[in-house]
Amino acid sequence: MRRTRRLQVVAWPAICFAAALSFQPAHPQPIPVLRSTIEPTLPLAIDLRVASADPARGEPALLRVTLNAATDLSEVALSLAFPAGLQAEGGPPAAIPSPGRIRTGEARIYSLRLVPLKAGDMPITIEASFRLPDGRLFRTQQGTLWRRAPGPEARHNAGAYEVMGVPVAASEP
Repeated sequence: MRRTRRLQVVAWPAICFAAALSFQPAHPQPIPVLRSTIEPTLPLAIDLRVASADPARGEPALLRVTLNAATDLSEVALSLAFPAGLQAEGGPPAAIPSPGRIRTGEARIYSLRLVPLKAGDMPITIEASFRLPDGRLFRTQQGTLWRRAPGPEARHNAGAYEVMGVPVAASEP
């Protein structure tokens, strides 16, 4: 019993000394600062929306362009670009008139009827250029993808070619 006590008296200080040596003071190191770039927002917001055609109601596909100005803009010019399988009804793709000048908080909405020449998805882009009050000239683009579903699929049944019909609203005189 005496031996265990002596062993404990010698072992505890040795363990405490070893534990104290394992701890080291923290060395302050500089924290790396990540520099991020904050991009300014453009003062002209462009929203493109395509409303699909509804043949049952006789509604054509429409392209709606909404412009919102956060500051006074001058020399505002718009240019639409359509793919080969799509065109605007009654005019070339640049059928949207250029607004020229837009005031702070003013919103302009334009609508165009679309005439598809083929089925499938088609990209539509609009390019806008404008001048800020301090004289800087900016050019930006916005785009959307018109997803046009193909017509009803045909099937072969027992050698006959069958196309599913599309219901038509009540006939009008």
